[in-house]
Amino acid sequence: MDLTLIIFSTGLIFGGACAILAANKNRDPFGWFALGFFFSLVSLIVIAALSPGEQERRQGSQGGNDLAANPEDPERPWLG
Repeated sequence: MDLTLIIFSTGLIFGGACAILAANKNRDPFGWFALGFFFSLVSLIVIAALSPGEQERRQGSQGGNDLAANPEDPERPWLG
């Protein structure tokens, strides 16, 4: 039981760290969370070494939701 708790908690910690780094580098945070959860330190090293992904450029306002299209939102500084 103790070993399972340790494995699960380290998976959450490494998964969260990978997701934060992935979001800052314009990559998929959910996928990197899963990779970090299952492969721990290896995934953290890989996402730290990767260059930032290309950001999608939208022409005009499509859909009316500009919060996702504007990562420099002062209420969410972790996006920019």
